[in-house]
Amino acid sequence: MGSPYAIEMLNITKRFPGIIANDNITLQLKKGEIHALLGENGAGKSTLMSVLFGLYQPEEGVIKKDGQVVSIKDPNDANALGIGMVHQHFKLVECFTVLDNIIMGVEPTKHGFLQKAEAREKVLALSEKYGLHVDPAHRAEYTFRTFADEAYRLRLERKALGAL
Repeated sequence: MGSPYAIEMLNITKRFPGIIANDNITLQLKKGEIHALLGENGAGKSTLMSVLFGLYQPEEGVIKKDGQVVSIKDPNDANALGIGMVHQHFKLVECFTVLDNIIMGVEPTKHGFLQKAEAREKVLALSEKYGLHVDPAHRAEYTFRTFADEAYRLRLERKALGAL
């Protein structure tokens, strides 16, 4: 029988110059559970999740997915394992369009050519389906509080929906 845990972060330690952000942290998440990670500012919550997402590398400890030790060197590794992250603050490129922000890092290509028109149609279809009112052509800098917010939420949903 497989592991009851979808994710295990075992004995994770992450240090920065002059500070230990995570000190021997173990977090085990069972399949089907929903968790909230709570704590004061500076408690290491974002750092721990950044380790899981591959933004930081731990000095000590291991990460397991479905009982198997995994190596997460960067966010692409995390995404390939089905691990995503909702950042505390938006990570948008303001001079890009909403569409460019949504597809950034997972740009659809065919024979090496970018398929923006196809991605745009998928974004519009998802926007309509979920009532998000996203205009993929808007620049994020001009629409940060409206269209980009919705586009960001749409980007977070893309993997779960298998849409992009």
